[in-house]
Amino acid sequence: MYSKIMAEKDDIVLSFGDSLLRKSDLDLLMEPNWINDKIITFCFEYYEKEQFNHSADRIALISPSIAQLMRFATVEDLAVLLEPLHLPSKQYVFVAINDNADPSQVGGTHWSLMVYVKSKQEFQHFDALKGSNQAIARKFVDKLQPFVQAPRGKLKFIEMDCPQQTNSFDCGMYLIAMTEHLIKEFCECFSVSLTEVVNQDSIQRKRKQVTDLIHELAATDSIEHHLS
Repeated sequence: MYSKIMAEKDDIVLSFGDSLLRKSDLDLLMEPNWINDKIITFCFEYYEKEQFNHSADRIALISPSIAQLMRFATVEDLAVLLEPLHLPSKQYVFVAINDNADPSQVGGTHWSLMVYVKSKQEFQHFDALKGSNQAIARKFVDKLQPFVQAPRGKLKFIEMDCPQQTNSFDCGMYLIAMTEHLIKEFCECFSVSLTEVVNQDSIQRKRKQVTDLIHELAATDSIEHHLS
């Protein structure tokens, strides 16, 4: 009975594109919680469709659920997953990487970000606990290489210097914040360095910013629903 009551109270907060967020997902944006794949998926979708829609033809953001499927997919399955994303035409491909080894589940204990930069033919790995997901990220290079049509002989994998988390629970927020910053850097000529913008203080603010954004979109959606 208790679990049923709790389930009934876990209301849908926002439906945005392919993202469906419930109250329990939103609650994870309060410290000291690990955010889940649904929050990251929402941010990726918002960046691609709204905040950076001016560069949608240049960027691709591969969500946690697709990335998890990629880890265990055959070449044939990868084609079904990735060809609709038109990756060869993209200048920058962002991948949300997790260390979960269970093919039936999304999410694990650590998130990191990998970006393919076409102009440099580089796979750049940004890990807020440097080295933690390096082996997993390297395997993604092999998975992605044919689908971004990168020349294998010239490809480089680089473990990038990036802001480092100071606790055990903020890796997902670092992934979100670094993704946002790098898109600004790549597509909007943003010249401030990643380490200057993303730090423990800004990560705390980012939790509130994402929470406020979800509430704002939910309110707008509610108004539009009543007017229609």
